[in-house]
Amino acid sequence: EMGIRGPVTPQQREDLRRLQASQRHLLGLINEVLNYAKLETGAVHYELSAVRTRDALAGAEALVAPQAQVKGLTLTVTACDPDLAVRADAEKVRQILVNLLSNAVKFTDRGGRVALDCELSGDAVHVRVRDTGIGVAADQHERIFDPFVQVRSDLTRTAEGTGLGLAIGRDLARGMGGDLTVKSTTGVGSVFTLALPRA
Repeated sequence: EMGIRGPVTPQQREDLRRLQASQRHLLGLINEVLNYAKLETGAVHYELSAVRTRDALAGAEALVAPQAQVKGLTLTVTACDPDLAVRADAEKVRQILVNLLSNAVKFTDRGGRVALDCELSGDAVHVRVRDTGIGVAADQHERIFDPFVQVRSDLTRTAEGTGLGLAIGRDLARGMGGDLTVKSTTGVGSVFTLALPRA
């Protein structure tokens, strides 16, 4: 790519770009499997502290906004109360939110909407990722949290993955004293809710 072996043609640059994209995809798949293996063996360590919800949402949005923009989606984030915080591991909260937002972008058609918001409900903070995507059938709502499950392969063929993101997300949420749930209607969209203890 740097031209060490001689001039690089535009076609070679395109080939290199595709190789790099495939490399990043493969690395992502490997990391998901390794993360799941850590969870299964109980090797995950949680650094619990007060995490400002507003900062967690902004951090996740920044990482996913370029994907949404490329796909022509509207991504909105409703600002949380600046004083609202959860007792959680900041890195793991970001991991869950980025996965949920990435899924929402992946399974929402061009021109659709993805929204992120939060609210206090009793002693828990609920962070919601809403989309106008393909949705999930009611009988699959629990199954999608099982490892290696990808519902409707005909719909997900263009958006490959390991089927571990939601399984990891729910396990991480529960490891921090919270939970990850879904409400969804096929062809209408989904709402994934991450519930975490209020700090």
